[in-house]
Amino acid sequence: MMRIFLSMLAASLFAAAPAAGAPKGPENVTVGAYLNDIQNLDLKSHSYSVDIYLWFRWKDKSLDPASSFEFMNPYELWGHVRTKVYPEPVRLPSGDYYQVVRNQGRFSRKLKLYDYPFDEQNLAVELEDTDLTTDKLVYVPDMKGLIVNPSLELPGFTLGAPEIKVGEVSYSTSFGDPRPPPRTAHSRVTLNILVARPVLTYGVKLLLPILCVIFCAALMFLFHPKHVDSRVGIGITAMLTIVALQITLNDDFPEVAYLVFMDKVYLCAYLYVIAGLAVVVKTTWLLESKDYQRAIRLDRRSLVFLSVAYLATNLFLIYRAL
Repeated sequence: MMRIFLSMLAASLFAAAPAAGAPKGPENVTVGAYLNDIQNLDLKSHSYSVDIYLWFRWKDKSLDPASSFEFMNPYELWGHVRTKVYPEPVRLPSGDYYQVVRNQGRFSRKLKLYDYPFDEQNLAVELEDTDLTTDKLVYVPDMKGLIVNPSLELPGFTLGAPEIKVGEVSYSTSFGDPRPPPRTAHSRVTLNILVARPVLTYGVKLLLPILCVIFCAALMFLFHPKHVDSRVGIGITAMLTIVALQITLNDDFPEVAYLVFMDKVYLCAYLYVIAGLAVVVKTTWLLESKDYQRAIRLDRRSLVFLSVAYLATNLFLIYRAL
């Protein structure tokens, strides 16, 4: 009985032990980051400067993920400065290897500006290993995740919650390699921080001037219909002022193939002034027939209708943007 028991125990131990030639799983590399600063968010180039510290922890001595990673969304890569905190990876008491890398440079992400200036932007830093695919290396987010410098400020914006994500990216190309296609999936780390403009501040700065212009344009309805020159002058001046405001705004704005929130606000202002001028033209014809009372009623009704329609449309646009 003892012999049978020992033979069964030996068989179970050999079955539990891994085969000598069994394939090794991917190396788990723990990644964390400290965001030191964000500077110069440029809408025209869809770019922003980031000063960030990245740390890596891993076990395999033959790997150095702190040297083999690359950024996937750099802007002007020649301007990036990368510095290792330690000349060589440090061996921790846990047996892990550890390295910290500081990188300063500009990154890019196509900014969605549909709701400008009430838009929220997700500024990202993306990185993956240059050579090793997911069968050899997989990133794991550090428990502390992405830490932000408490004193970090981005003028003109408020900062949201930081986030670190790890995903898998596959490339639908062999990059010109004629050999049988290898596995091309790579583990990718994405560091995100949400930024937004203060609603009240930008609302006053950008919407108040155009509301003042519309208020002045509304005066064309309050003049007596016989003052045609003055009424037309008010309308034309308001139109030119709106054009000037829009040109000033577009000077610092990138080329986009869609209408942003402010474009819609200006479009409503154009329609208001054009409709007002159309009413002025109509009242001049009424003056020719000496129908002053009808002309005055048309002015008053147009003032109420166009003003209510303009305000309601803008409130709807603001609601959609927020």
